[in-house]
Amino acid sequence: MPRPASNLIVVLFGLVAAGCSVMPRELNLTPLWFHRMDAEGNLLEWDAVWPVLHYERTPEGGDDFRVRPLYRRVTEPSADLPADSAVEHQFLAPFGRIRSYPDETSARLFPLWSWRSRVNEDGERDVDWYLLFPFVWGGSAADGREDYFAVFPLWADVPQCMTYDRFRTFLFPLWVCVDKGGHRHHLFLWPLIGYGSCAEADHSWFRVIPLYGHDIEPGRFDRRFLLWPFFSWSTENEDGNNGPVRSFSFWPLFGWRSGIEASGWAALWPFFQANGQAGTFYRLTLLWPVFRYYWNRLEDDIHQWWLFPFVSRTKSTDQDAWVFLWPLIWFRDYLDPDGTNSQQWVLPFFWHVAKKWNDGRSEDHVKLWPLAHRTVHRDADGVAVRGDWSLLSPLVQRDGMASGLEEAYGFLWELARGVQRAPDDDALDVAGRLYTQRARADGTTASVPFLFNYEQDEGGARTLRLFQFLPIPLGSAARVDQ
Repeated sequence: MPRPASNLIVVLFGLVAAGCSVMPRELNLTPLWFHRMDAEGNLLEWDAVWPVLHYERTPEGGDDFRVRPLYRRVTEPSADLPADSAVEHQFLAPFGRIRSYPDETSARLFPLWSWRSRVNEDGERDVDWYLLFPFVWGGSAADGREDYFAVFPLWADVPQCMTYDRFRTFLFPLWVCVDKGGHRHHLFLWPLIGYGSCAEADHSWFRVIPLYGHDIEPGRFDRRFLLWPFFSWSTENEDGNNGPVRSFSFWPLFGWRSGIEASGWAALWPFFQANGQAGTFYRLTLLWPVFRYYWNRLEDDIHQWWLFPFVSRTKSTDQDAWVFLWPLIWFRDYLDPDGTNSQQWVLPFFWHVAKKWNDGRSEDHVKLWPLAHRTVHRDADGVAVRGDWSLLSPLVQRDGMASGLEEAYGFLWELARGVQRAPDDDALDVAGRLYTQRARADGTTASVPFLFNYEQDEGGARTLRLFQFLPIPLGSAARVDQ
């Protein structure tokens, strides 16, 4: 026979689902039941058997349903193009996820399974998958350009793997074959023995580590080693305007590098080194890793030096950074194609990340780990449009790296949490729903479980309900814009 509490939840859920007018806009019987509605009686949020079951309507008009911590379903409607709407299912976040777009579907349960089907840049369907990562994976393309399968370490034939155009292996590491930029290298007992056959017929690549190896392309470069890593020598830039650059190394005792505009030396590698090219770059290392200086005109005119681990300085056309007591204290400003970024880190206790997009939008994130965090997103006019804060806040991930984690597990540590879903929509929850409040353009509601709920409508009329149902009119008051 069902318990009375279970009966109560079923009845309340049925009344809310039916939009029954006898229900107050906010009813707080936490942990059994909680719901909150807008002025028209449309459901905004509900909880049942808190924190297990939760639902809320997203600012975009989608649905966010959770069975904490096991499952979450989020819909992302597109008002302009309904066909572009997306649905995401999360299982034991961050391990499991199924996400569906009109032209792409992906599924994963790491490390057991991953599958992705999408339309590529040529309008053809591509499928990639793996099973028991990294042991079994494969994929195919509708146009036939891609068809691969791998059972690692027994066999693999995979395109665009790591940094290679194609990666093949049989009984790894017995045989490995890699293609890159028209070059094909075969390796046996990887990485010890190898030879190459390349698009350029005169290119020769061969090695038997540690005995001997060479990489030669006549007219461009000639690189060799003997008894690796002890003896190595090379000639680079044979076809360059500034003439060839020759180098020799007797590791780790000494080495040199010379050319018309290039020079360099090394002694007791890696402790003492210097390399440079007139007007282009210069690098100096003394008592590695204690001191280093680096300049490169071709890398955004970067100037960098450090006195490890006490201080380092980096300045270029797109960044300005200081680091103290590496890796603890960082101050960094930099540009990217989307806008400007500013970061201050005092690890692990404090960090501040601010970004301003080229269109005027901005984000400001401050964290005092593990006590609290606050994130604010503003539009081009500087108006706060969304954000959140919480006490406590132990997660170190944020944005995409934290997708689903706070929603699934936040109830375990959050003493208080505030969420701004829209410019005129602010919410506060203390210790779950022990005190909760939400202020929207159509009114404000607040409640304490079983004791009372409070409502102020859009016109300013206020009502206090004792024990959630007994109404006490409090008159009208001017609303304060949120």
